[in-house]
Amino acid sequence: FVINIYLKYIPGSEYLNQTIAGISEILAHIVVGYMIAEITPKGTFMVGYLLASIGGACLMFQSHFGENVFLIAFFVLFAKFGASMAMGTCYISTPFLFPVKLCGTAFGICNLIGRTMALSASVIVELKIPLPM
Repeated sequence: FVINIYLKYIPGSEYLNQTIAGISEILAHIVVGYMIAEITPKGTFMVGYLLASIGGACLMFQSHFGENVFLIAFFVLFAKFGASMAMGTCYISTPFLFPVKLCGTAFGICNLIGRTMALSASVIVELKIPLPM
């Protein structure tokens, strides 16, 4: 969710940035379907988190890229792609990780905690520079 907030600070059309972010998320969900079929959910999680970590690490050093907005936008969307892969894997693999009777409860509790943290993230990300880090 925080990546969507960050998209408004990338120079260029906010509409175009959000459209490309949506396409990136759709592609991530398609890729997850194929990866779950080929490798285990654990491997798919690892790939998703690895891609999100690489995109996030590159964003930490965005001051070294100068004013290359295309590169910064690519890293934002790369991180979004990885995060969307991990979230899609969560939706697909929950029935494989928990017994069927507990599946709805486990996913509901995790979803409640995740959504609550995401709601607070939108407030925290808009604070002055030393606090969000």
